[in-house]
Amino acid sequence: MAKFKVVFFDLDGTLADTLEDIAESANFALVSNGYQPYPVSVYTNLVGDGIVKLAERVTDHADPSVIKAVIKDFLWHYDRNFLKTTKPYPGITRMLETLRKAGVKMFVVTNKPDEQAKKIVKKLFGKKLFEGVYGNKEGIKTKPDPGLTLQLLSKTGAQPDEALFIGDSDVDIQTAINAGIKSGGVTWGFRGVDELKTAGANYIFENPDEIVDVVLSDKGQ
Repeated sequence: MAKFKVVFFDLDGTLADTLEDIAESANFALVSNGYQPYPVSVYTNLVGDGIVKLAERVTDHADPSVIKAVIKDFLWHYDRNFLKTTKPYPGITRMLETLRKAGVKMFVVTNKPDEQAKKIVKKLFGKKLFEGVYGNKEGIKTKPDPGLTLQLLSKTGAQPDEALFIGDSDVDIQTAINAGIKSGGVTWGFRGVDELKTAGANYIFENPDEIVDVVLSDKGQ
């Protein structure tokens, strides 16, 4: 019997390497509005909190009208280029298929715009692995607010101690803490192990096979 019946996954930096496409679209928006572009590597510390926060950070908290224009240009470009280089991390698809076959219910909960999140997951992983894909849209608070996670958990009938939230940043770990469920941090993402440990991750995963080991057994905490 699986230790965790429900697993929530972050998308960017957890399931898929999306950094280059995000950076390209953000830089397009910056240049379109008179700003200098950033190196791709800088975006590892700029993403993760949703498009509004990203726009604020890359413009050094410009006026609301500028933020709005940058968001608009980003979404226009990203909607046309979000699968240019984006791909699953090695071993992710196999891990998801294994958990699915074992009866684990899986959800994607991301701060990425909802429309793009759904398109990316459908393209990379198909429509059968996840119970649902939930991104950032009007009326839903972004992570680390636990509202969406708790709402989805309640629909599964599972208890909080049967759920695990997996991501690559402190935002994901804090979401799990706020929801009262266990957390797992992946080391292959955008932020790194130090941030995950400092945030209080219950598990640190160095490869997708370790996720299978923890979810489908009674190992660990």
